[in-house]
Amino acid sequence: MYKVYRKIILACLLLIVAGTVCGQRVTQTINDGWKFSLFEGDAFDADFDVSGWTDVSIPHTWNAKDAEDEIPGYFRGKGWYRKAVIVEELIAGQRVYLCFEGANQETNVFVNGKLVGNHKGGYSAFTFDVTDYVHTGRNLVAVSVDNSYNPDIAPLSADFTFFGGLYRDVYLVYTSPVQLSTTHYASSGVYLKTVGITDAQAEVCTKTFLSNALKSNQALILETEILDADGNRVALSAKKVNVKAGEKNVAFEALMTIAQPKRWDVDSPYLYKVYSRLKNKKGEVLDCVVNPLGIREYHFDAEKGFFLNGKYRKLIGTSRHQDYKGMGNALRDEMHIRDIQLSKDMGSNFLRVAHYPQDPVVM
Repeated sequence: MYKVYRKIILACLLLIVAGTVCGQRVTQTINDGWKFSLFEGDAFDADFDVSGWTDVSIPHTWNAKDAEDEIPGYFRGKGWYRKAVIVEELIAGQRVYLCFEGANQETNVFVNGKLVGNHKGGYSAFTFDVTDYVHTGRNLVAVSVDNSYNPDIAPLSADFTFFGGLYRDVYLVYTSPVQLSTTHYASSGVYLKTVGITDAQAEVCTKTFLSNALKSNQALILETEILDADGNRVALSAKKVNVKAGEKNVAFEALMTIAQPKRWDVDSPYLYKVYSRLKNKKGEVLDCVVNPLGIREYHFDAEKGFFLNGKYRKLIGTSRHQDYKGMGNALRDEMHIRDIQLSKDMGSNFLRVAHYPQDPVVM
């Protein structure tokens, strides 16, 4: 009985900390309470002395000042981040993932002194399965990030600064061992595409990736529900699927129809919500993710220009870098949103994100 109560209390605590729960999935932000230092050696051991290191919060870059002063050049090298992360007792079979929205530009991640993964590329998200590296209680996460010139990592040169650091959010994700894939290119595991749109109906193709960390085959129900902006169900798909033991990123597709669809447009950015749920044979929800869906069609005409939902649109746009004076590219979500709102307020209906995939909140 004590264990049952403990799991209930743990679930409530995680809900308070994370603010995001769907099925057995819990997302926990770990942006605060990091130690940082520019250090060329190794600093992943538990007994490494960090007494002289700086306290920082993520997002963070070490080039916030030197890239903008009057002295030519800025530091390009290795920086280290360390943080103690508390992991409570996991529900049976639960998986734990460490997720990074972006780090520039080569990253090595260590948990409790062991290397769990390497990522090359400064502008894309990445996720590592750390289930086998964490334990109940205090866990040491150490991350080295290197923005040195590297001929094997694009871009090699540009008219913007290669800010170094953990400059986007970092978080833990707890999931069921049978799940909507968390490691499929750090996506939600769900891809949506409208393949046919008329005033009468819109066809939505869903492609969902599933993974099974258990040692037995799993007979499951994959349910996809589309709700309109008022929360009313407009489409539902439920299909029986099978995922073999140990399989990762197995794709399943479904075609759904929305009657009399409301289109997304510049002046009326109407969004549907798509709930993807993975259930066991008893109908219990094992995992769930939610994605937005905007239904629209567009094309370019060489003579007439750009058309959105069958109507001509003059594109009035801006180009946006993801950096601020004195902060580099280490921006909080509300600052990204502010930029988009400022652009819209001054009459823009088009945004060029320069020069790479920007923060997920922008995209």
